[in-house]
Amino acid sequence: MNMDFGKAIFGWTIALCAGLFGCSDWERPILLKTNVVDASQRVVVIEEFTGMSCVNCPTGIAISNAIADIYPDNVVLIAIHSKFLGQPATKGQTDLRVPDAQAVEDFLGSWLAKPEAAINRLYSAPHMGYRIGNPDSWKSLVEAELQKAPEVDLRIQVNFNETSRALRVLLEGTARVDIAKPVHLHCGITQSGIIADQLDNSTGKLVNFVHRHALLKMLSSVAGDRLSNSLKSGETFAREYLFTLPVDSVLWKAEDCNVFGFASRDENEKYILQAAEAPVK
Repeated sequence: MNMDFGKAIFGWTIALCAGLFGCSDWERPILLKTNVVDASQRVVVIEEFTGMSCVNCPTGIAISNAIADIYPDNVVLIAIHSKFLGQPATKGQTDLRVPDAQAVEDFLGSWLAKPEAAINRLYSAPHMGYRIGNPDSWKSLVEAELQKAPEVDLRIQVNFNETSRALRVLLEGTARVDIAKPVHLHCGITQSGIIADQLDNSTGKLVNFVHRHALLKMLSSVAGDRLSNSLKSGETFAREYLFTLPVDSVLWKAEDCNVFGFASRDENEKYILQAAEAPVK
């Protein structure tokens, strides 16, 4: 399908959902102007800081999901449910405040509110941090990153044993340019299709809200696993990660889980060079 035509259809479809047929109460269609970035080889990471008890977060979630849907091959979306406003909207429901989500928030430093998002962990001098609190700006930041040539190529291979639930992830890459700084690899697991209520500033509570891309586990260290102090153009690298998916009635459903990987500069600069994602099964 022609890219421009396909994305025009996407925008028209969500408009129809809102205007003709009606949507579930938790669906918040967002019609974004599609500034197509042709043939980008870049994969951008959006780390969205969100929470079930954050009344403003449904708007951020709708925008980030729309961006990921517009660029399905070029965006990795990770929903970070940290402690702040992260408690379940309804007592007794699934709690997505996993330890690694809080650790990622702590690693990226200062914040003002939710929703906020880090786009490729770009440091924003005006915001004095990595997290941008205006969801309307996220798409333009993503598209600016998509226009940059990646400094590394990154490939991901996933093998999952349904009987033992053993997961093997192989991240492989090649430097495209000389990189005279340390490079780190990061790897983790997200899950979509998680149904749990969400607080909302207009309706009070969105019942049976469908949460997507929720971070469950970092397989690497939160700061990333250092590959080397530098890379030469054409130099290759690889790192393997092993994990066994727990058994749970709501979380860790292999068919709803994805594995992501990304390469970044060192733990001080943090900037993400390239990313990749694949389903667990």
